[in-house]
Amino acid sequence: MRFRILGPLEISGAGHTLTVTAARQRVVLSTLLLDANCVVSTAQLADALWDDAPPTTARGQVQICVSALRKTLTRLGLPDRIVTRPPGYLIEVADGDLDLHYFDRLVLAGQQALAESRLDDAAEALSAALALWRGTALAGVESPALRAAATRLDERRLAVTEDWLDVELHRGRHQHVVGELRELVATHPLRERLHAQHMRALSGAGRPAEALAAYRSARRLFLDELGLEPGGELRRLERAILTDARADESSDDPPVSPPVPRLLPADPPELSGRDRPLAVLREALAGNDGAAVPLVAISGPVGVGKSTLAVRAAHALAPAYPDGQLYLNLLDPDGRPVAPAAALERFLRALGLSGDAVPAGLDERAELYRDRIAGRRVLVVLDDVTHERQVLPLLPGATGAGVLVTSRRRLTGLTGARAVHLDPLDVADSVRLLATALGPARLAADPAGATALARLCDGLPLALRIAAARLAARPHWTVAHLADRLRDEARRLDELTLGGLDVRARLATSYAALSPAARLLFRSLGALPAADLPLPLAGRLPGVRDEIVEDALEELVDAQLVDVGVDPTRYRLAGLIRLYAAERLAGDEPTTHAESA
Repeated sequence: MRFRILGPLEISGAGHTLTVTAARQRVVLSTLLLDANCVVSTAQLADALWDDAPPTTARGQVQICVSALRKTLTRLGLPDRIVTRPPGYLIEVADGDLDLHYFDRLVLAGQQALAESRLDDAAEALSAALALWRGTALAGVESPALRAAATRLDERRLAVTEDWLDVELHRGRHQHVVGELRELVATHPLRERLHAQHMRALSGAGRPAEALAAYRSARRLFLDELGLEPGGELRRLERAILTDARADESSDDPPVSPPVPRLLPADPPELSGRDRPLAVLREALAGNDGAAVPLVAISGPVGVGKSTLAVRAAHALAPAYPDGQLYLNLLDPDGRPVAPAAALERFLRALGLSGDAVPAGLDERAELYRDRIAGRRVLVVLDDVTHERQVLPLLPGATGAGVLVTSRRRLTGLTGARAVHLDPLDVADSVRLLATALGPARLAADPAGATALARLCDGLPLALRIAAARLAARPHWTVAHLADRLRDEARRLDELTLGGLDVRARLATSYAALSPAARLLFRSLGALPAADLPLPLAGRLPGVRDEIVEDALEELVDAQLVDVGVDPTRYRLAGLIRLYAAERLAGDEPTTHAESA
């Protein structure tokens, strides 16, 4: 492994392991590795180095750091790893070179093994993933922005630790994990899942009195610190121990009931301005007693919060679907649509089939999938669908199940689907979302700045969450200060990126899916200073032939990159989309074309 960030930053090569000693070089290298194989802008590197006060020489100093890192990597036998690519730099990391990537791969293998009830394999993979950690992520790298990213990595490590402990308990290794759980509960006293695991371990190890004492201790803690009673899981576990029922679900006998998949992502903490659509989703999917499988399709532009709403609704609906919840993002990390056959394989494995039992053909997989969920109350969530063709093979064939779909397009080809379209939030709901993330006091101190920030984010929850996360990582910034940074159109999209959240990257996937004619028109629209334009003006844009304008515009409307105004002959680009179009024009078109536009 060449690069290690799951602990102190280290580089290995030519038989040596090197700790980068120069503070700025550690920050630059860490920032590049967090987004390995992706371009990191110079502005992002400057923010990581100097927070809110980059010097006028920031670009030059970043170049000096990069040059020094290149020399270090060359000495270690790793030349040409840092590549200059506008608007910044990219570090090329091969498979197995970065401990974070290897961690992700092992965790995925462990989760898949668990879905297939291969407990020993799951324990081995998750244990190997956790063994990669050497301490706190990016220990010794001083940067507020990077500390926020490191905190998220540490949180993920803890979640994987909890998954591994669940596997160990199901394997009957209660006594083996009691000590570790005692330490974890002391370190993370408000994590209810750890308390439940501690109680199960003690009870399974033949120590029910200690398990009940652990419950009483947890209850006192929650009442003192939060003013709340423990959650349902802890209370049910206490009752099970009191009645001498088995507190652990593991067994030496193979399970006779089918697996219950629980594939939903974590329930999102922030949801503002979506009470009405959430109520529509719950009403449409909760009472599944009709002759047809209920199907709801959420549509809306990039970053409007379709996935967040779908996941929140799915968690709320989980009690109505006790046989499980299947979830899959149908857009892969590289922005390519996931094939229906691959999606069916994932679902069949989650439903208990081993690899050899999954048929090779699409039709056979679809038939087996429909058979497996027939008569079962399973909720199927299909996120980020690009076309109806992806959805049709994944629809259940019998009542009992429900389907929730999200897409940037209106999926009019899904017969019987109830359409729910999401628009950007208004200013009031945008400010409420910021207040939920940051706390009302910080926004109350600067209401004008909060309103300006909401408008500059176009009411998009994705952009608002990024802005809130940046402010949370920089408590010395005022809201107005970030709004001032966003007013600079040349860097607004650079500002709206943090860790895995990136407005520009989301827009890029929509742009890449366009036809050549629609991409050409979209770029040309980036030359317009106004967000609103009539159809005849679009026909006069350079490089765009009259006969393709209307069809290309309609394609942009379908992709939610352009809105139709009240007057159907006028079209509108939201602010962030217009800035992205201008970037594509500057980067993809010849200079003469851009100037004439």
